[in-house]
Amino acid sequence: MARRWWLTLFFALGLATGAMSAHGWGYAGHEAVGAIAERLLTAHARMRVQAIAGISLQAAGKWADCVKGVVQTETGAFRYEPAPQYRASCVEFESDGGSARMEDYVRRNWNNCARDPGSEPCHRQYHYTDVATQHDKYDRSHAGTHDHDIVHSVRAAIAVLQGKTTPPPLVIQDSREALLLLAHFIADLHQPLHVGAIYLDGDGQPINPDLPENRTRTIMSTRGGNWINAGSTNLHALWDAIPSSVVPSAISDRMHATAMAIRRSSGSPASWPDQWATESLKTSNYVFKNIKLRRDPDNAERWIAEFDDARRTMAMKAAIQSRQLARAGARLAHVLNEIWP
Repeated sequence: MARRWWLTLFFALGLATGAMSAHGWGYAGHEAVGAIAERLLTAHARMRVQAIAGISLQAAGKWADCVKGVVQTETGAFRYEPAPQYRASCVEFESDGGSARMEDYVRRNWNNCARDPGSEPCHRQYHYTDVATQHDKYDRSHAGTHDHDIVHSVRAAIAVLQGKTTPPPLVIQDSREALLLLAHFIADLHQPLHVGAIYLDGDGQPINPDLPENRTRTIMSTRGGNWINAGSTNLHALWDAIPSSVVPSAISDRMHATAMAIRRSSGSPASWPDQWATESLKTSNYVFKNIKLRRDPDNAERWIAEFDDARRTMAMKAAIQSRQLARAGARLAHVLNEIWP
């Protein structure tokens, strides 16, 4: 992998703090994206979704987070053991061999990618990429990208639904699994902190890790905001929490109209994930506006966010989230309508 010699350095700085625990958009956000998409499907696409998935897109979008409840036991076996706080959102996937399917998916996608020492299992890495916010587009040559990041995950799910072979290193079993993953990953791709990331130098100042002159400097990853504390949570989790005004079971006419106005991306569906990642990367710059970072006195690898105007920041967050959720729902529908016109 490009730049492995120094990427390992700054990823290793935070391994002791544990794996990322945030769920992109939270379950409600994924339900909202699915609900928006369902209203925009063609009759044929709606029929195919039901025939393949057997559930609504609103429900399907949660599956890829529910599989995070699968753990590897001391014997090396894989067992579905969801945390109590997530169980209610995932119970619908546990019946009729559902738990076994989740365990099998994780088994196939646990160690099939080129992993840095101590990094997360591959299937968890499918949900994000970490491109420095100084860039104006997603590019595979940038630090924090890899051949199994969120862009490649969306592309792989699309390929399988088009009847093609799964692009490695991902291992997708069938069209049902691909549809469940696509419904989730397109939503994740529109969460700004699943694409854009801020890297810091030894003094806590933003730094572009891809500039040649920075290769010998101390570079710290904030892992999509997971290592930036924001009150009682972290910055990533703060952006996962959607506005209370967004209700999956009752998508507003305004949000529906916003989704309706989203134009189909140019080119072939295989090129769309790169375009959407570039858009989310640019959007991520707003996350870090009017925020000051200081080192956490209790943890040298973490930082504390201080907002210049918390009320204005939260209002901006709600507006961006509503727009991104609408975009994600529209684009999920665009892909499925393209495959099944």
